Amino acid sequence: MSKPPGEEAAPSFRILHHLPSLPVRPLPFLLLMLLLCSWHLDRGPNDNTMSRAAMVAALVEHRSLCIDPYHTHTQDKSLIDGRHYSDKAPLPALLVTPVYAAVVAAGLVSPGPDGLLTPQLLMLGGLLCGSLPLALIITLCWMRLRRQATVLSPALLATLPVLGSFLFVYSGSFNAHLLGALFALLALMAVEDERPLPAGLWTGCAVLCEYPLAVLAVWWALRPLWGDGPWPARLRSSLRFIAGGLPAVALLLLYNTILTGSPFSIGYEHEAHYTFMHDSYGLALPSLSALWGLTFSGYRGLFVYMPVLLVGLSAWALSVRRDRSWRYDPVLPALLALLLVIASYRMWWGGWALGPRHLSAAAVLLAWRWMPLVAEHRWLRGPVALTGAFGLLVAVAAKCTVWYSFPTEVQRPLRDRLWPALREGAWTDMQVPVSFGLSPAGSSVLFGVTLLTALAFLGWRERTRPHWP
Repeated sequence: MSKPPGEEAAPSFRILHHLPSLPVRPLPFLLLMLLLCSWHLDRGPNDNTMSRAAMVAALVEHRSLCIDPYHTHTQDKSLIDGRHYSDKAPLPALLVTPVYAAVVAAGLVSPGPDGLLTPQLLMLGGLLCGSLPLALIITLCWMRLRRQATVLSPALLATLPVLGSFLFVYSGSFNAHLLGALFALLALMAVEDERPLPAGLWTGCAVLCEYPLAVLAVWWALRPLWGDGPWPARLRSSLRFIAGGLPAVALLLLYNTILTGSPFSIGYEHEAHYTFMHDSYGLALPSLSALWGLTFSGYRGLFVYMPVLLVGLSAWALSVRRDRSWRYDPVLPALLALLLVIASYRMWWGGWALGPRHLSAAAVLLAWRWMPLVAEHRWLRGPVALTGAFGLLVAVAAKCTVWYSFPTEVQRPLRDRLWPALREGAWTDMQVPVSFGLSPAGSSVLFGVTLLTALAFLGWRERTRPHWP
């Protein structure tokens, strides 16, 4: 299907196909990012991570989805016919289960006081669903920027927005946000390449990680219908996207049937603790306070806890073409709808969290779309450096101390929670080098040195790349 009017002239792509091919070796870059993203592995007793880990432990130890042997360790659970189950979207736990089963079968993990619900399980889940997805996201962004002649280092422009953000704080944790964001990014890449079948497949995987990402599925399924090609071709593209998502739909319906007895009833309808979820899944109308809180506030604001996006927003505003309709944009309309959905949630702040964790996929997709625009402007190097340094300082400080343990009632997290932790030297022991005898403080210092050295090396390594004049 041909592209919509004006899309072929999008600023972020105008020079991509006029450059000689540049050698790109993604594996060393990926391994370096994985080292940084897996330095810290979360084994804390968080309700969110424990719920997924309990499901994995139940499947491996008891061949059942029922988490009754472990349910006292989490409040994020469903109560169905007197039995407890994880209330989470199933894909992260299902992906970790065979790996953990192999680890247990090899004798690398032994049952503890809570059976197979062990710290090692939490760390494995954090590695597979947090560290690896974030490393892949950064690598994909870097590979894209490497195909573009820029005035900024592609490596720094790919790493600073992500490592200098709340996303980095969730790497190493058995959450679903980063895995869902990775699948959403793979889906967007397929959408941009006009490959609707894999786009539907990846979007389905994203929804099986985080249900609100169904907003992306709706937009990407409908978008081809108002393109500029023949109607049969547009309809065929939409149907191919839907066909790609059918395996995810079938898996979800099967999982719901096993869990609740109904293919159309999800675990959130049977919350054992957060009973407000029984009514419309905890959704109401979006409020102005929620919209402000999720975007520009110091409480959970996206542009505060991923500050390089402010530079991206500026670059996008300068590049908007007046003749280009929003109805063709593959990202912004869907992300605005996702923002409204999250702002409608009665716990839009995400409980104990750093930044807008429910907008993790939105943050990744915005970085993917906006950073190529930033790369074309020499005068944005200073703003990128300043916002990147601030974001990196906040993310690393949180990562080495309290992680994402910012209570809901703390309205000024950086001043009232993070700064006291730094002042008191509350260094976390959830760092891999600590397991080998290094002190938490020593490991934190070593991580800071390693991170800065890696960024400096990457910037130096790309110094001979062609630059956009």
